[in-house]
Amino acid sequence: MATSESPGDTTSGDGTNDGNYYVLNDGNKLPKVGLGVYRADPGKETYRSVQWALKVGYRLIDTAAMYGNEHDVGQAILDSGIPRTEIFITTKLNTDSHGYHTALQAANECLAKLQTTYIDLLLIHSPYGEKIVETWDALLALQKEGKAKSIGVSNFGIPHLEALREHHRPMPAVNQFEMHPLIFKSRHELIEYCQQHQILITAYGSLFSGERNRFRDPFLQELAQKYSKTVPQILLRWALDNGFAVIPKSTSSKERLEENWNVLDFSLSNEEVRQISQMPGEPLDEYWDPVNNAEVDLGDLDLSKDTHHWG
Repeated sequence: MATSESPGDTTSGDGTNDGNYYVLNDGNKLPKVGLGVYRADPGKETYRSVQWALKVGYRLIDTAAMYGNEHDVGQAILDSGIPRTEIFITTKLNTDSHGYHTALQAANECLAKLQTTYIDLLLIHSPYGEKIVETWDALLALQKEGKAKSIGVSNFGIPHLEALREHHRPMPAVNQFEMHPLIFKSRHELIEYCQQHQILITAYGSLFSGERNRFRDPFLQELAQKYSKTVPQILLRWALDNGFAVIPKSTSSKERLEENWNVLDFSLSNEEVRQISQMPGEPLDEYWDPVNNAEVDLGDLDLSKDTHHWG
């Protein structure tokens, strides 16, 4: 059973219970369901999608410097009239922003584009940018300054996470990577590692990474009928029942946003979760897969020695 220090728990530090949030290993709360704006065109499309999402009830918006739409996310949040403290913003550093001083500068640029004084969750987007421990030290410094409330990583495999642990750095609050039933078995060791070290998994690509032909699976269709839900809702619920946060992207319609949001009012049985997890999948060779393919490059471990003491 999860404790108040464990990702997956929904009990806040004051003893209240809110089933819409996970408690991170740093004590902060992250909404279970958010809007991802990956591939949302900068400008009107991103702005409109964020506005729609906030009206539906979303309070987590997930963007990245690489997406080029941070300004539109920030403007939509400002224009929503919802207090900034009620909205959880995740963004990620570009791979060309790795390195201690470069990461500090890049984070300040993210803050300016988002038009906010702090980021709720700042991630290293990928280990492909190298210098992962050096860059992590920059995120720790940003957290100490209050510019990032929580810090984490994305697309990190076990060797990348082990590099942080072996050099006595605090572990990430979150690891965000592609996760759906077709690749569940191939990433089971990574899932277990994250859970062991109280790192919350945020799943992207939850709807079979857009392979909608997979929605015709008979068992998924059966479950959708049983729960009066759609197959995408069953897949999102599967992720939640595994203890993952989800950030499905939807920019096409408010109705799709509402569909993705309405997954908090039911649960699958343990056996149903297990059966979905056993779906036959395919290797991720054709995907962008730094979890398995990126080398471990530490960078300069001494750049932050004047401000931090590790070990």
